[in-house]
Amino acid sequence: MYLQAREIKFTRYLFNLCLLMVVLSNVNAADWNALNGGSRHLSHSPDVIPLEPKNVWQVGIARRFYASPVVIGDRIFVAARGKRIKALNIKDGAIVWEVAVKGILSATPAVSGNILVAGAKDGVVTALDISDGKIIWQVKTGGKVLSSPVILDETVFIGSNDLHLYALDLSTGKVRWRYRAHDYKYGGLYASPSLDDKRVFIGGKNGYLYAIDIKTGKPVWGVALGSSIYGAAAVSGERLYIGSYDRNLYALQAEDGKEIWRVELDDWPQGAPVLFEGKVIIASRSGILYGVDAEEGRISWRMDLEEGLRHSPVVDSNGTGVIGTTGGRLLAIDLQKQELIWEQEMEGGVFGQVAVTEYGIVVATLDGVVTLLH
Repeated sequence: MYLQAREIKFTRYLFNLCLLMVVLSNVNAADWNALNGGSRHLSHSPDVIPLEPKNVWQVGIARRFYASPVVIGDRIFVAARGKRIKALNIKDGAIVWEVAVKGILSATPAVSGNILVAGAKDGVVTALDISDGKIIWQVKTGGKVLSSPVILDETVFIGSNDLHLYALDLSTGKVRWRYRAHDYKYGGLYASPSLDDKRVFIGGKNGYLYAIDIKTGKPVWGVALGSSIYGAAAVSGERLYIGSYDRNLYALQAEDGKEIWRVELDDWPQGAPVLFEGKVIIASRSGILYGVDAEEGRISWRMDLEEGLRHSPVVDSNGTGVIGTTGGRLLAIDLQKQELIWEQEMEGGVFGQVAVTEYGIVVATLDGVVTLLH
């Protein structure tokens, strides 16, 4: 029995070590270039969240933000609900350029090289030159675009409410392939796609999670979860972690979609799950932050943040998580001890994820204010 217990502990140690290695191998040491920091939606930053943050600057530049900011070098890019994409200087918050589009912008843009891509509610996907905001191309889909794009190997992946997942050439906007999801009367693809080296994963409002061949657009598998899927899957090694509106967090095998475990939460899961030290961290709409054992699928801890949540925390290199609430509180949490480190009041509710960079924390609020804290 003693040897068996030692073997179990060692197996868990190896499992947790592999999780950490996968997370670190997918962290870029420079930019926060997409929703959840990249195409695997891991929400880890190699930078450090300040222990006593101060407001470096704060500017009101829009009607409201539901999307998250992205940061490339010394530029912040934000998509405002008022149909404008703006570039800000991260050092002082000054607007470098802004471009008007015809549709409402609610999804987070993605950047690769010198090109920013954003989708809008009029169904148009727009690509801009990040140096001056010049429009490079626009592609019209058949439905609203509320899906945040991801970019890999010169290909843009984005969902539309015309039920198609699109693969677009980054330079030209040409459709390389598109995959049509199952029909559903009130359906659509609201979630951001997630990628590994072989497949694109995307959930639909119909409750299906799809795996599509990344090169051909052919279906690999599809599984029905309990209800609508609005958040992205976190891709870690050969596993996917994803929340569904049946109030469950799921762990699935990436190869075939087979369920490994599920665990029920108190409310709808929000954002993509985050992996940290053998735990899967997930926020619920009611304001509970959960730590779920990644191997066994049982709840290890929970924190009541006392206000609604709409996105994932970002975890820094020291194991500190930062997340904003719908009531306008920005919270830094020691995820090892599950203790609050500090909190700051923002100018409006935080409905999008923050960006953590070498310059500090960038926050965009529902009241249209962008803040840099360091």
